Amino acid sequence: MPLSRHSYSFPTRMEYGPGAIADLPKIIKEAGYSKGLLVTDRGIESIGLADKLRKYFSEAGIEISSYSDVVSNPTEQNVIDGTKIYKDNSCEFVVSLGGGSPIDVGKTIKVTAVHDEPLEMLDDTKGGDKYITKKMPPFYAIPTTAGTGSEVGRSSVITVKDTNKKTIIFAPQMMPDIAVLDPEITLSLPAKLTAATGVDAFVHNLEAYIMDVFHPFADGLAKEGIYRSFKFLPIAVEDGNNVEARGEMLMASAMGATAFQKGLGINHSIAHALSVFYNTHHGLANAAVLIEVMKYNITDEKVNAKMAALGDLLGCKNDALAVISKIEEWLKKVGMPTDLKEIGIKKEDINGIEEYAMGDPCRPLNPKPVLKGDVKQIINNLI
Repeated sequence: MPLSRHSYSFPTRMEYGPGAIADLPKIIKEAGYSKGLLVTDRGIESIGLADKLRKYFSEAGIEISSYSDVVSNPTEQNVIDGTKIYKDNSCEFVVSLGGGSPIDVGKTIKVTAVHDEPLEMLDDTKGGDKYITKKMPPFYAIPTTAGTGSEVGRSSVITVKDTNKKTIIFAPQMMPDIAVLDPEITLSLPAKLTAATGVDAFVHNLEAYIMDVFHPFADGLAKEGIYRSFKFLPIAVEDGNNVEARGEMLMASAMGATAFQKGLGINHSIAHALSVFYNTHHGLANAAVLIEVMKYNITDEKVNAKMAALGDLLGCKNDALAVISKIEEWLKKVGMPTDLKEIGIKKEDINGIEEYAMGDPCRPLNPKPVLKGDVKQIINNLI
């Protein structure tokens, strides 16, 4: 594999540090823009953070329209409604403030602002990226959670109405122009949501790391992201006002999303299915299936060796099962489930969950081939 042809990319501009959010409107103003769309959700509105950002824009002389109805598992309708506001107000750029959902919606509005094709046609698994050809408006991402890493990604995940499937929209041009990593704006995140989003970051790094793809740059980032989230997430959960821990988690999140250009695996495929069937928070779903999925994956020799090599990093023996046991302890420490009992899986849904997971675009990338019946066995082991 090291002798074959590869292409790597790490281009995201990141503005990091306490108070960095206040500088973004000035940067945008200097770039020559005066009208933009703010994409966020009701939770961010309720804590006053969106108003704070609008104030910064007003002080910079920039007019801001807002779309604040993004839901936790973003939908095609969110994109349609936000795009209408963008066009009706002759906006010149999009800025998203929130977790992965507002950022994914904002990123997709960047596409639909200038492309008329329906989202189902833009599905990356069907070659939809070939339709994303026009010059798109600038997009700026301000994450309020440390988990999805969407602020450094080139894709979005949107549930399309006609198929009821989480659909990947992808194009290199979707990369945010600037990602603002300001740990102070994550301080208000409740402990449980801090844990769930932090576990999502951890799983991004872990699944990227075990992918059977030659990408030493991504592997290095993934291992740093694993270490940082393992060390600092318990601190951020216990003391939400710890700015250092919040900052480290923002970095771990960005590292995970950069590293997973290698791909993600069946852990994410099952988590996507659980979100569709039960509207389960993505990070919580990832946590619930992680231990069983890793036990499944380490029966592959290469995965076993990679997992074992994490022992020094996590403070245990260099043994795959010891590493998994350490991760299980860590999940319990931050209050995350390690089985599906909390979600309440219905027996009659298991076939459908497997069917969805098997059709998920992450499944074929899993380092151990996933065959029919494997997902059902994983789920049955967890309920």
